[in-house]
Amino acid sequence: MKLLKKLVTSIVTFFWIPLYFIVATCWAATIGLRKRRQKPALVWGSTPIINNSYWARAMKSSGFISETYTTDFYSSINKREDWDRLLSEEFSWALHPMKPYLGFLSGLWSYDLFFLSFDGFFLGNTPFQFFQSFWFRLAGKKVVVMPYGSDSYVYRNIRSTGLIHGLMMSYPKAALKQDTIQKQVSYWSKNADVLFSGIMGPDGFGRWDVLAPTILYIDLDQWKPSNRKSNADGVNGSVRIVHAPNHRGFKGSEFILDSIKKLQAEGLKIELILLEKLQNSRVKEILNEEADILVEQLIATGHGMNGLEGLASGIPVISNMEDESYILPLRRWSYFEECPIVSGTPENLVDVLRKLITHPQLRNQLGDAGRNYVEKYHGLDSARFVFGEIIEFLQGNRESLINLFHPLLGEYPNRSPKIVHPLVKNRIVD
Repeated sequence: MKLLKKLVTSIVTFFWIPLYFIVATCWAATIGLRKRRQKPALVWGSTPIINNSYWARAMKSSGFISETYTTDFYSSINKREDWDRLLSEEFSWALHPMKPYLGFLSGLWSYDLFFLSFDGFFLGNTPFQFFQSFWFRLAGKKVVVMPYGSDSYVYRNIRSTGLIHGLMMSYPKAALKQDTIQKQVSYWSKNADVLFSGIMGPDGFGRWDVLAPTILYIDLDQWKPSNRKSNADGVNGSVRIVHAPNHRGFKGSEFILDSIKKLQAEGLKIELILLEKLQNSRVKEILNEEADILVEQLIATGHGMNGLEGLASGIPVISNMEDESYILPLRRWSYFEECPIVSGTPENLVDVLRKLITHPQLRNQLGDAGRNYVEKYHGLDSARFVFGEIIEFLQGNRESLINLFHPLLGEYPNRSPKIVHPLVKNRIVD
């Protein structure tokens, strides 16, 4: 029975691969002959990361046809209404293995600008993954590639050995797929029309077209600043610290838990709230109503979406900002000098937390500055700006994107006053 199944699969594959290549090439060529839309249609996919939903919503509010088109969605943390098209719900008449191939052809017909990760557009795990760019170009489409992590981290190319170890703690199997991931990174680094990489840029891509600390944006209508403003200092009342240990090795969760135990042993009143397997709606409630401090990550340099959520909620955020090989270019050539995230590492977290716990006024200052920072640089209006400029570039109306956020030459950082905060290079000054 197994031999028969193998034989049937081999026969189907033998005929399917050349047939699909012919069909996709003719399909792309036909689309390329169509009259161009006056305003391009945008698609965000095909991996169901929540950033795609935020990006799509931002550009939809600017008047574009802008949709997510993903394989499915993560129901444990997101809701169906966050997403537009799901491949899992389409082509009900087709066998499941055929769906990625059909989804690619459907997307090629429906959209003009493709905002993708290094996974590509549905065909990333098929024999056609390295034909995608050929078909996009034949159809007259443009591609913007933005990494999210596991799609593009090639461990041997990462500058930080600490980050490599943290990733191997959380994702050891990815270390066995370096050659495979390297091929798709090399492919899209060469073939993307725009590569927007955020802080991951130095880790093996070899190019970035926009220099910015992150590619992440957040809907500020959904994330309100906290009204809590607690005056607790660990003596007169308990301070609540929040951490999301979803990638424990990558984030250094064990060091966070240990630091809190040490501070509790000193006699400080601290409550720890772990954000695990919660819907985003519940995370919003906790950050808005219960949290005093968010410790995001201690191993990886920079911040992720959870850091933005903390900033948007108006509470101080701690993340690792110590590795100057990543941070210095962002301070020099982008707006990162204005970022009020407090730098924390496994080695100094006890001291950093002690200062924040015992100084509620400092927490309030940083919380206000954090909300202002996100309003200036990471709301949906900021997403509309950056992706609007990327679209201008793709349409030939802009020569370069490299100085988009330059503190002296860029348009955006100077549109409003600089964010004022009490940190120096993200460190608390005594």
